[in-house]
Amino acid sequence: MRLTSYFFKYKEMNPLDPSMSLQRRCLSCGNKLFPYSSQDAEDWAVWCYYQCQKRNCSPSTLMYERAPNIDNTHAERPPKVIYY
Repeated sequence: MRLTSYFFKYKEMNPLDPSMSLQRRCLSCGNKLFPYSSQDAEDWAVWCYYQCQKRNCSPSTLMYERAPNIDNTHAERPPKVIYY
């Protein structure tokens, strides 16, 4: 998981800003959907951010639309940590 993201490249943003909170939630859902690919997780998070603003829904709603059984899958087979 990359710590520097497309969203967090602007240092002047306030962490208490609602859009910053939405960005964090989108990125956490993206990391849950794509645990092995940080680039795919970030691309999905960017798409999710704009869809949440457009459709006025939460990132978890979009995550469950894409993968309805994600919680069961993670409970049965949690992602393995890959060390390089």
